[in-house]
Amino acid sequence: MSAPLDSGVRQGAEVRCPGCIRFIPADASCPHCLCGAIPLERHGSARALVKSGVDRFALAARTAALEPAQVAVLEARYARQWGAVQRLCEDARRIEPLLIQRGFTRELEDAWAVILPIEEASLEEMLAPFSPMPDSVEWLANRSPDPTLRLMAALAWVHQGTWSKEARFSVSNQVLHGEGRVAVEAMLAMTRWRNGLNPRLSPEERERIRTLALGVLHVPELSARAAVAWTRASHEPTPANVTEALHRGLYGSDPEVRFECALCLRDEMEVSQALDSSDADVAAFARSVLIQWGSRLVLARLQRDGDAAFAREVLRELPSPLPEGALEVLLTVSLRTVGSLSHEMRLFAMRHPFRAWGLEGQRRWARWARSVLSDLPAKTALDFFAWAAMPPHDDPEPPEEEEAEAMWAFLEETVHAIDRGTAKDRTACFVNSEFARFLHHSGVDEQRRLNDWARDAHSGEALLEALIMFPSRARNLGLAPENPRTEKHPDPGHPGRLLMAVWEGPGQHLLVAPLSRAVHSWGSVSGVGPLIEAVWRRFQSHPAERAALLTAFAAWRDRLWEHQCEVEPDALARFQAWWRVDPEGLYRQTEQLLDRVPVEALPGRLRALWDAAEELVGTRPRTASLSVSKGAMALRNGLESRDASIRDVLDAELEHFESWLPAFEERVHATPSPREESNIHHDFLDDTHNALRMMRERRERRREDQERERQREIDRQVAESRRRDQERQLEVRRREAEALRARQAAEREQQETLSRVNAQRLLVTLQPRVPLKPVDREVLFPESAFPTLVDYARMIKAMQQGGDVMKLFETLGLTPATWAAQATAWGQVLVGRMDLGMRFGELLTAPWE
Repeated sequence: MSAPLDSGVRQGAEVRCPGCIRFIPADASCPHCLCGAIPLERHGSARALVKSGVDRFALAARTAALEPAQVAVLEARYARQWGAVQRLCEDARRIEPLLIQRGFTRELEDAWAVILPIEEASLEEMLAPFSPMPDSVEWLANRSPDPTLRLMAALAWVHQGTWSKEARFSVSNQVLHGEGRVAVEAMLAMTRWRNGLNPRLSPEERERIRTLALGVLHVPELSARAAVAWTRASHEPTPANVTEALHRGLYGSDPEVRFECALCLRDEMEVSQALDSSDADVAAFARSVLIQWGSRLVLARLQRDGDAAFAREVLRELPSPLPEGALEVLLTVSLRTVGSLSHEMRLFAMRHPFRAWGLEGQRRWARWARSVLSDLPAKTALDFFAWAAMPPHDDPEPPEEEEAEAMWAFLEETVHAIDRGTAKDRTACFVNSEFARFLHHSGVDEQRRLNDWARDAHSGEALLEALIMFPSRARNLGLAPENPRTEKHPDPGHPGRLLMAVWEGPGQHLLVAPLSRAVHSWGSVSGVGPLIEAVWRRFQSHPAERAALLTAFAAWRDRLWEHQCEVEPDALARFQAWWRVDPEGLYRQTEQLLDRVPVEALPGRLRALWDAAEELVGTRPRTASLSVSKGAMALRNGLESRDASIRDVLDAELEHFESWLPAFEERVHATPSPREESNIHHDFLDDTHNALRMMRERRERRREDQERERQREIDRQVAESRRRDQERQLEVRRREAEALRARQAAEREQQETLSRVNAQRLLVTLQPRVPLKPVDREVLFPESAFPTLVDYARMIKAMQQGGDVMKLFETLGLTPATWAAQATAWGQVLVGRMDLGMRFGELLTAPWE
């Protein structure tokens, strides 16, 4: 029989019973299941019969009755399957030393002894993969095909303190729901020192662990460990039996049990013995625990021969408040290992505000800073200074004089550290928001260094950005009031003075480009009013720097222009002061010069523009030409004025412009356009000529209009002269006509008078030259003008002799109508009386005189 089979069937002098799997004496019936004696070499065959349903009382006989060929087949199959199981058992044997209790491998073999033999396919499915498995408990806990082996690996993994969530859950499940050896082992694993002095346990887990621990507290080999488990799972006072078990373990022979008990009893002396343990994990845990306890033993060892790693661990684990003398020890070790503890020392320092260390602690920190800080990386030194300069949240008042002196030590050494650092280190400091604290506390000496750093080609731009963002960051850090001042011209204050201190001095040309980029990126943040005011005051007081200032602070150009408009209302004076220095160029100034310009002021402004363009065309031909084009359009618009006096002045300006433009145009064509004018794609001379053409056409039209107006005036004057002549002629004719009418009227009046006199004469003096008869004087119509026949005949004769009929009527008081009536009446009488008719005929034919 093979060795794997022997290891599964034989145990010393005993063999495994095929019926009940227990170990019994060889060649004897089983006292447990009463199975008959079965030869060892037929154990596999007997197990096959048991699995097929053979009764245990007939098992021995049935096994003996098997054919040799059958036995060979069954034994070979069992040996092959057991060999596969033995691989699991080998892994279990490797894991079992990592556990506290023993017997887990035996239980695994017994469990498989009950299962085998089975179908090959089922075994392959249960044990897949059959390939050799890694030895690590992590792999076995996660990937082992056997659940018992996975549980053993999970227990060992938790014992080691480097478990996974799945392994922890599996062990916890055994604590809560398991029984026997497995539950106790799970309890011991979860409360092992490698899982911490205060392991994370749920209330249910704590209660179960206390129950399990008290259940095995009487077991000698498990008593001390059970007491440790109870102590770590409970927050209650330790009972006497548990304390006794801990003390027994503390004075026992097992060093690991002594270590566990010392941890539970907080025995510093015993725990400190583990500092020299050969197990690095034990020594490290002991050191960590002693540090957390604030033990003087570990601080003394650190001060005596501690290295950077030791000090780093102390800094990480040291409790708060600090044990007495801990700060002095740590600062001493830091001096011994310069630079290697900088990060940990910073984290350690920031546990408390700088002022909270008290005056003595601040002096120690200041002495440490004088010795160490300048040799640290610039960013680390800045972090230390920010910590030293940060006031406590509950004490915003300024520091006392002695506190300030300690803080100044950090500031001065930080300056040295930044100065010694590389450009990359300085840049990292400048972009840090805590650099605002450095700027806030910077004095004259620090401003000199800022002046030098700003001119560095690699890190200067980051410093300039920090200066621009300083007011905003200062408010965010509580270094300035939350509500900034709203006056139009605020005091530049410390931010403005810092900015101008950096600007001051030689090398300003090195600042222009990076400062322009910084202001363009960050110039719109809140709180830049004092900086703009500082730039404006510098602009006013240093005319020679205006071009550089406007270029560097181009993003604030409009704000500076507003200030310029306030102090200088004259647009022409502003143009003369700005056009050479304005970063937006001559064209922008031209727009502002000609914006809503009064027509009467246009000639003077245009002359200034032509002069500026003449000066600029040698370096910026297209800009100059564009500005001239703008001026030409303004001149064209001005010539539309209805004021003749203004037009005359503008006509003179047009004549000057016509004479000046050809030479200017030649210079524009002859001068190459620089790269700065790449955004201006042509020279705009065509636009200028178009404007000039329109002005000329306008001038010609105006001259033609003037000529037409002059001709119209001449025509008007001629027409007026003709009209006056005609009026005079008409007047003469009128007067002549009036004179004629007067003469005619006089003549008519005279004629009428004569006619009236003649009529009266005729009516009075005209008598027939025949004798009158009585009938002639007979009154027939007493009320009429002709009462008698002779009166009627006299009227007829007067009319026949050419007398004016109307005058005759007038003399007699007749009208044509009354005459007609009276004549009709006489006609009727004459017809009615023959004698009258005949006498009337005689009178008419008789002469009258």
